[in-house]
Amino acid sequence: MHKKGTAAPAWPYWILALYTLTALVWLAGSESLLLHWTQDPAQIARWKDWQGYVSILLNALMGGWLLQRLLRSETVRRAALERRALRRRDENARQRLAATVVDNTIEGVVVTDANSVILSVNAAFTRVLGYTEQEMLGQTPRMFKSGRHGQDFYDAMWDSMRRTGHWQGEIWNRRKNGEVFPERMSLSAVYDSADRITHYVCMFTDITAEKAQQKRLEYLARKDPLTGLDNRAWFVERLEEALAASTAESRKLAVLLININRLRDFNDSYGHAVGDQVLCHVATRVQAALRPGDLIGRMTGDEIAVAARDLGNEVDAAQLAQRLIAAAAEPWRLPDGMEMRASVSIGMSLYPHHAATAEALLQGAHSAVYVAKQHSGADAWCFFQEDMTQAARERLELEARLRQALGEGHLQLYYQPQVDIATGRLTGAEALLRWLDPVEGLISPARFIPIAESSGVIGPMGEWVIRETCAQGRRWRDLGLPEITLAVNVSLHQFLLTDIVGCTQAALADADFPAALFELEITESALAQQPEEALQVLRRLSSLGLRLAIDDFGTGYSSLAHLKRFPIDVLKIDQGFIRDIPQSADDMAISAAVIAMGHSMGLTVLAEGVETAAQLDFLRARGCDHFQGYFCSRPLPADAFEQLLRDSRDRPLVALAPAGSDAA
Repeated sequence: MHKKGTAAPAWPYWILALYTLTALVWLAGSESLLLHWTQDPAQIARWKDWQGYVSILLNALMGGWLLQRLLRSETVRRAALERRALRRRDENARQRLAATVVDNTIEGVVVTDANSVILSVNAAFTRVLGYTEQEMLGQTPRMFKSGRHGQDFYDAMWDSMRRTGHWQGEIWNRRKNGEVFPERMSLSAVYDSADRITHYVCMFTDITAEKAQQKRLEYLARKDPLTGLDNRAWFVERLEEALAASTAESRKLAVLLININRLRDFNDSYGHAVGDQVLCHVATRVQAALRPGDLIGRMTGDEIAVAARDLGNEVDAAQLAQRLIAAAAEPWRLPDGMEMRASVSIGMSLYPHHAATAEALLQGAHSAVYVAKQHSGADAWCFFQEDMTQAARERLELEARLRQALGEGHLQLYYQPQVDIATGRLTGAEALLRWLDPVEGLISPARFIPIAESSGVIGPMGEWVIRETCAQGRRWRDLGLPEITLAVNVSLHQFLLTDIVGCTQAALADADFPAALFELEITESALAQQPEEALQVLRRLSSLGLRLAIDDFGTGYSSLAHLKRFPIDVLKIDQGFIRDIPQSADDMAISAAVIAMGHSMGLTVLAEGVETAAQLDFLRARGCDHFQGYFCSRPLPADAFEQLLRDSRDRPLVALAPAGSDAA
């Protein structure tokens, strides 16, 4: 009954032997005792009867007890056997499931021994590599090497395996048919109880389709899908590079905008398929007519842009335009035999004669092409002239005058006081740039700052502002005037496109002005536009020991998740939220929320554009720390502000509100 290999329990036999021995001793001993006790045959007969009854009863009890124990033992044994059988079935089922999963997974799986000899592969592995399992068993994965990786690649991979027991990355391998393909692979080592490597398990995924899709997306990011030309964004980027090279080499460059005449008529008359053929034909012919190094891209539905490098003069540009018009006019036949001929109009702008930036050159060519279409008809070309738009002429003139003003000292700094709301005392000033033109007089920053940013003047101009502010602060300290914080507003272009950290550090050192008394105000839009780059710059600025403020807070839609990461000291509430207080309940709510948020983040809050006592009372009631605006003072030239500093030694600039007043 016992399973082979399983020993039967020995205890029943020991109990039976002990019982038999006891019974024999009892029978023999009781007989001797009875004979010693009596010689009466009747008593002896009765005793023997009782002796027999007791023996039968004891034998029955012992037999029943032994039978019960044997039955219970057999039940336990059978239950144990069933549990072992069930465990084996579960283990076999799990093994079959694991094998099924591995065999049916879309990832290729190969198992090798510690010497990298292949022991098993799954179906996906054979399907991707093209080998049968028998062709791979006993081989090593070196049979799949693509030849694209050097020894350094494999040395680094096995170094990672030795250190961590794992490697993951992209690798190129070779199929049986010789095709090289990319795969994303994960290689892991398997260890035994003694921490020795016994196997390697490799899993990989064929990423050929993924790489092809990535390549297609990269192509679409730069190319127009219909014509194959550069799209607008990529053309502009390449044009900016060409402009930089032309500037460095003092060479001329022309931008030509080619408008295909009556493309809408082709679409309406013959369908969009024919219209697309017209566009592709013109693009192909124009591209073939260009010189090596010239750029071409598709701007909009019917416009193609060309950037021609190294032109000698306007005559060369005109000749190129005529050549492109002739190329576009070459006829071709549709599949149904119909001959087609396209005509174009071309507008041109020249660098550096007409404009200095990619967008300005394109805008000039755009204006010129419509003059050509309106006044000269088909197959015409036209240069951009500065008198075509009054705004363009003023912009170029203002840019030139601004460069001259920077060199000749026509720029000045005015200072607007910043006041502690609780005490009414002067605590700082914001340096504001003013242009005092000898002819026109005071020119608004709203006019010249955008010009400075688009032309690149903002870099040297912003550096001058920082240096002059530090130097002026040093002069006031030398005169023994009260110490105040001087703040400088930094534009978006200056903050992101110039070395603002190096410039500020040099200005503080040259003027020997304490960094703790200097503050840079960065607009919220600069932080919102490129938060990661802004964070790095702000950290470097903060390491100099100066103060950092967010200017015009509430207008840039920056993420609070980013904002709390910036090393900011001051929030400046934009004057647009102050102007209508107390008439606007929305502005009051927003301002109160900004103050509360700033304080919760441990920041000082300053309100800009305060012009009335009611506005100041509201801010004081809400716990705002500082303010600036016409209620205290307009921006003042340096000498007038110096006198204000002297007058502020012994008295507050703004009277304190009566105790208990509340503008809420």
